[in-house]
Amino acid sequence: MCTRHKKLYSLGTQCPQCGSRPRKHKSKNTRTPGAYDYQWQKVRAEAIAANPQCLFCGSDRDLTGDHIVPLKEGGTSTRDNVRVLCRSCNTRRENDYRKGIRY
Repeated sequence: MCTRHKKLYSLGTQCPQCGSRPRKHKSKNTRTPGAYDYQWQKVRAEAIAANPQCLFCGSDRDLTGDHIVPLKEGGTSTRDNVRVLCRSCNTRRENDYRKGIRY
């Protein structure tokens, strides 16, 4: 979509009037500046090394770090606020969180 002329064009094509290209969606990680910095990467790696399996299903594949108390609710990127989940459990938890289910 051309933001100046409010007309929709297919991805990768230019607006014929002004030559601007459509913008891609922003990453969801840009909402919290500095949230996933070097400190987070280090804490996440330490958590996975200490417990190399998913806390919910026990899988040892595609592990991620998960904030127990989300950053948007005042949580921090410290070792006591991080648990290890596989990517599918982490995604399921985020979807439940948005529906209002907390665990």
